[in-house]
Amino acid sequence: MELKVLKKAGKLEAFSADKIKKGVMKAGGTAKLAGDVALSTANWAKETAKEGVVSAVDIHSKVLELLHDKDKEIAGKFRSFVKKH
Repeated sequence: MELKVLKKAGKLEAFSADKIKKGVMKAGGTAKLAGDVALSTANWAKETAKEGVVSAVDIHSKVLELLHDKDKEIAGKFRSFVKKH
């Protein structure tokens, strides 16, 4: 089953680890950090999805949690970046 993301507006779209990687890198994270966070988030999403769906808000929270554990500065930048977009 393909994992889907429920966006804030109610739209469903396919889960993309690449979107997580790009977001972390835009916040100043290294490619390795971005890849690690994206992989961990993807694994978490597969385990916690209900009927193959996970919310964008929950994904964002998980990415912030993982970033905070690895690099607090990048976590802060990611949080600010996401609020602007």
